[in-house]
Amino acid sequence: MLPTATMIEWVILLLAGGGAGFVNAIAGGGSALTLPILMVAGLDASVANGTNRLCVGAQAVVATTTFHSSGVRPWRIARGAGALILVGAVAGAFLAIHIPPPALETAFGVLFLALAALIGMRPNWLVPPSEAPAKLSTSAMVGFLAVGFYGGVFQAGVGIPMLLLLVRGLGLDLVRANAAKVAIVLVYSAAILGIFSQAGQVDWVRGGILSLGGIFGSVMGARAAISRGAGFIRKLVVLALILASVKALGILDA
Repeated sequence: MLPTATMIEWVILLLAGGGAGFVNAIAGGGSALTLPILMVAGLDASVANGTNRLCVGAQAVVATTTFHSSGVRPWRIARGAGALILVGAVAGAFLAIHIPPPALETAFGVLFLALAALIGMRPNWLVPPSEAPAKLSTSAMVGFLAVGFYGGVFQAGVGIPMLLLLVRGLGLDLVRANAAKVAIVLVYSAAILGIFSQAGQVDWVRGGILSLGGIFGSVMGARAAISRGAGFIRKLVVLALILASVKALGILDA
């Protein structure tokens, strides 16, 4: 039986959802904040992992709508990448409900630190190539499948490598890549939430509270991404990578 949410938990979950929604709309890595908060609220790692998908999906709905209404609509160019990520995410979710993710957390924590260092030293990694690729390369296709698989197993930090692939693999600028990212996350979150729910790994009350905060944060984050542009996003990407790696490697726990 799941523990009952207290008023203090309501406030903490709302604030955490707002912060995560803002970060997710701009770069990604907001789950590095919401997952530990859900576990502090009394949920085990599996239920926290499933419950977090409700908040991520709600944030993605609002952020996608905000980008669309602002005229940032790279939906057609990103649909092939989105389909690959969806396939990987569904496969990852079926694995996640049976296998605990500590080993993946460690591996991706190291990867996130490496990406933060590389992007910090080479900001042109988040600049689209001079000519957009005519079609997805084999390496990009494998990358999208792998990112989707990781997102299905464990959401934290998945938006950042996804953003990198959308920029380098599809030739999108950072603002359009962000719009494509949140739309793809919306689609696969809707698909895999049912998998976690069927496994009894979703706390709908805490997930709903977290989502309320996430909705507000997502609107503010999407607007900031549109108005402040690539330089602002790049800094947030590096910060989010570092935070995600801290969470994944258990540094704060230590």
